[in-house]
Amino acid sequence: MDALPHLELVRSVRAQAALRLKFGLFVVVVMLAAIGYWGSARPENQPWEIGGFCAAYLFYNLTAYYIAHNDRLVPPGVMVAATAVLDPVMLSAWLFIGGESSVLFIGFYLFTILGYGFRIGRTAMQLCQAMSIAGFGMVSATSPAWQDKPLFEISHLVLLVVVPLYANVLIQKLKVAREMAERASQAKSQLLANVSHELRTPLTGIVSTASLIGEQSPDGDSVERAHAIVDLALALDAEIKQLLDLSRIEAGREEGQKVAFELGQVGEHLSRTLGPVAAAKGIALELDLDPAIPAPLLGDAHALGSVLMNLVGNAVKFTDTGSVTLGASLLEEGDDDCAIRFQVRDTGIGIPADMQQRIFEPFFQVESGSVRKYGGTGLGTSIALAHVRRMGGELRLESTVGKGSRFWFDLRLPRTRKAAPAAAAPAARVVRGKHVLVADDNATNLTLLREMLERDNHEVVAVASGQEALEALATTDFELLLLDFNMHDLDGASVYETYRFGRLHIAPTFFVTADTSAVTTAQLEALGAAGILHKPVTFDKLRNAIASQFPESAVAAPAPPTPRPTPHLRPVPVEYLDPEAIETLREVRDTPEFLCRMIAEGVQDIERIDEALGAALLACDLTGVHRQAHAMRGVSLSIGAARLAALADRLMTIGQRELDAGSRERHADLRRTTDLSLAALDALRQSLLAQDAASTG
Repeated sequence: MDALPHLELVRSVRAQAALRLKFGLFVVVVMLAAIGYWGSARPENQPWEIGGFCAAYLFYNLTAYYIAHNDRLVPPGVMVAATAVLDPVMLSAWLFIGGESSVLFIGFYLFTILGYGFRIGRTAMQLCQAMSIAGFGMVSATSPAWQDKPLFEISHLVLLVVVPLYANVLIQKLKVAREMAERASQAKSQLLANVSHELRTPLTGIVSTASLIGEQSPDGDSVERAHAIVDLALALDAEIKQLLDLSRIEAGREEGQKVAFELGQVGEHLSRTLGPVAAAKGIALELDLDPAIPAPLLGDAHALGSVLMNLVGNAVKFTDTGSVTLGASLLEEGDDDCAIRFQVRDTGIGIPADMQQRIFEPFFQVESGSVRKYGGTGLGTSIALAHVRRMGGELRLESTVGKGSRFWFDLRLPRTRKAAPAAAAPAARVVRGKHVLVADDNATNLTLLREMLERDNHEVVAVASGQEALEALATTDFELLLLDFNMHDLDGASVYETYRFGRLHIAPTFFVTADTSAVTTAQLEALGAAGILHKPVTFDKLRNAIASQFPESAVAAPAPPTPRPTPHLRPVPVEYLDPEAIETLREVRDTPEFLCRMIAEGVQDIERIDEALGAALLACDLTGVHRQAHAMRGVSLSIGAARLAALADRLMTIGQRELDAGSRERHADLRRTTDLSLAALDALRQSLLAQDAASTG
């Protein structure tokens, strides 16, 4: 069979089975009507014989549909091969039974052949074509209805040969065009993600530095300038966040999580965030929430908040006088769910009729030219539309130029008796006391995962290789497995496949990886494990993953400690460190000893990987570069070496031609980035030691 991804092949087989079932009913009705009118090919055929074949044909269609939706019974590739043979065999039997009418239905062969070609691939189409030609040849040689029509036989045989051959050429061209479009789309998404990440990292340092200047400077002008820097940086950060959201949506990585929430909390968050912006423009930001809406609701609170934030933010931006109103009204209430209409109305500039559909296109803006009053990237409505559709609704618009606009969408949300969290963000759930195996050949990641799990009272067995993981699995029953995907001896996928072979019951298994590419994600999802944890692994990620497998044991997670400011580093540019990663380490254990130990272990791992990665770069060893870059990215993300992680991310996807052309330049970039990152980590460690000494002295 053609090399379709597993999930795409499964979807295609299921779609083909559904079409076969619907089409089969049509074929039975039409063929029976034709036989009833013109008669069968052989007068001696009894009605029960024809009826029996109808029943067999429908049974075949139902069986194929059942197997297609239970792909563990028969692999999808085998299913395609079997049906590509049996479909034309069944059709040939119909033509043999039919009499004069069979001439009218020869086109069913082409319908079946081309269906395989465009839905499955050329190999399946060629197999179906060969069986169709063979089946039609036997029918024309044995059926009385065809024996006295040689010209009909030849003409239809030519069609069965020529039309699929021409379709084969078209399919190949479509395949090439599709691959080019996919590569272009992936390149664009990767570029957006990389550039956005690179921009957000130094922005964190800009905000921190400007805030520090504003707090410490006695000069009023300096304070004002510092606050201006902060405001501009935060505005730029919001635009970059939209680019990241778009890249995740286009790459299919935006996964919604349903949590209990209250609509009033979402409205209050929007009011606190955008209220001061509206007040500064002299316009009113109003909330009109129907008190009849039940609470709490169950849904993707993060996505809903993102949609409303984009819509209300745009409305405030494009309204200079009047008001902006966020409304929610109850349309219908059932026992288990309710239908709610969300709408955002403004009295702003409005949108011309000829641009109201294009407003949902990425990067499209009503304003154009070199002078633009409102600014922005033009992504807000595109992201909102994608989220609304993923939640099962459709975002709509009505607008009048000079009078304002109204955006609205309807969602059906389940009701729940669970208490909503204090904020609109998803609340983590925690499970305790499970027997867990962790396998990772990187000491820093292994230590961090073990510490996180032990913090929640899990019994942890930590091993540093795939072989050790298999040995542990052979002697001990675990309740949960966390397997690093990229280990030096056996990767996590190989460990998992070996572990589940011959077992009736397997423990829930999560793959841990720094590789967020769509190819790796699809490869791991196809294995059928419990899920994937992308590095850096935070408490919320880990706890929610475990809670998804043991929901009956999950309880509310404790509130995270109040974050402390990351020490200010003067000798090294702050963009080489990510404060959020440092805060994640503080959540695990907020002591200088632990933080210094994790930094020291991370530095050792980085130095070791840097040597191997540098050697692979100079040798133009593509496999080695990809493997070591993956390891470097995982360690760097875990201890907050943001710039080094971004460099490793680019090296994970580099091609051989690009590597050959610039291996020395990339090696020099690696050396420079590694040295500065290690210097920043050492400065952070020294600051932590100084803080500890001051607090204990």
